[in-house]
Amino acid sequence: MNNQVIRNHYEAFDRMKAFGGKHGGLFTAGSRGARLFADISTVVATLEENGVKKLSGSAAYHGGTDARGLARELVREDLRAIRDTAEAISEADDLPEFEEQFRLPRSGSATLLLAKAKAFLKDATPHEALFIEFEMPEDFLEDLVADIALLEKAKDDKDAGLSEQVAGTAELSAAALVGIKVRKQLLPIVRNKFRGQPGILAEWETAAHIVRPDKKAGEEKKPA
Repeated sequence: MNNQVIRNHYEAFDRMKAFGGKHGGLFTAGSRGARLFADISTVVATLEENGVKKLSGSAAYHGGTDARGLARELVREDLRAIRDTAEAISEADDLPEFEEQFRLPRSGSATLLLAKAKAFLKDATPHEALFIEFEMPEDFLEDLVADIALLEKAKDDKDAGLSEQVAGTAELSAAALVGIKVRKQLLPIVRNKFRGQPGILAEWETAAHIVRPDKKAGEEKKPA
């Protein structure tokens, strides 16, 4: 069930809830009609709660994406400096194998970049003094450690946000299906209850109406 369909159903359920708040007292306490209006109120509350959860997850996901992009660039900058210095060391000391240890990854994957950054850290640590001799900052390894941690956190935040967004969407769909079932039962019950009262029936038909987009022309279709 896509977001627009869920939204259209939610709007109808919310109107039905308002109708129940206005006319629900005319149903006998504990009757099926009274219970169903209580159920539709629960459906609306669940949709609202999980709608917030989905929006929160979406914000966390996009926030994590932005932070990850920044952290990835910081790590790449660290690795480029180490790579360039390693090339200079290799040329100065005739150590071609030294340069081979510090190749940048071709892929833009954050996972691969993290793996390569940790490899750079491991391989550069024994030669820290040599890198500093070539004017690398004395804390260049500490900077790399901090930027790796920043990228790992941003990646985790993005993954957590996506999980929350997916969970929220699934719960929205489940709640909407419950609401559809409740609505199908309420349609005849309300029509029977208020037969002969056209004003209230017209109010109900408007409240229970669900906008259904026409797949071909994009026009609205009334529910059957």
